[in-house]
Amino acid sequence: FSFELNMPKIIEVNITKKIKCSRDVAFWNSWDHEHLDVVHSGYSKSSILYDKKNFLFRIDDIQLPLFSFVKIQTPIFQVQHDDETLITYAVQFGVLSRTIITIKEIDKTTSEINSNYQFFLNGWKRIFEPFLKMMIPIWNAKVWKEDLTIKLRRQKVVDMNFVDFVGLPKNVNDRIKNKDYKLSLPIPRPKNSP
Repeated sequence: FSFELNMPKIIEVNITKKIKCSRDVAFWNSWDHEHLDVVHSGYSKSSILYDKKNFLFRIDDIQLPLFSFVKIQTPIFQVQHDDETLITYAVQFGVLSRTIITIKEIDKTTSEINSNYQFFLNGWKRIFEPFLKMMIPIWNAKVWKEDLTIKLRRQKVVDMNFVDFVGLPKNVNDRIKNKDYKLSLPIPRPKNSP
């Protein structure tokens, strides 16, 4: 019995959704850490400690959905594995998690986002299994709803040739789609970014 408790158990939940935005706009949302504590009610602070071309390390202060009185600090390591895959490693309450987000572009204006959540449970941490199976879909739905308008708005302005920290072209005739948006990492940060 004790040997079995020491063997890690992997809890896995897959959630797939479609959205009317390009793959690069959807990935931009994953790399725009400036919005976390402003848009997402579960984040009270997000501090980037290291940020390079395709990976970063940050510390998030978050509140749990349904249990907002519980606040935890979570280290996050995030890497853009390839053009379609983002992998995030985190630790919450001593539980290691890996989230693999795959974004496939259906066409230039529609993408399919698959979020594969994996939690590695061993020993006493196995008691989290029913809680995690219940909370992951709730967390995903909450974050999806909060991010939806940001992604759709970003797609709209990108289609009008919006440029970060510059804005829209002054000439209205230049506000037509004439090129595809390509995400470039790391994304630019405001001057006083944390």
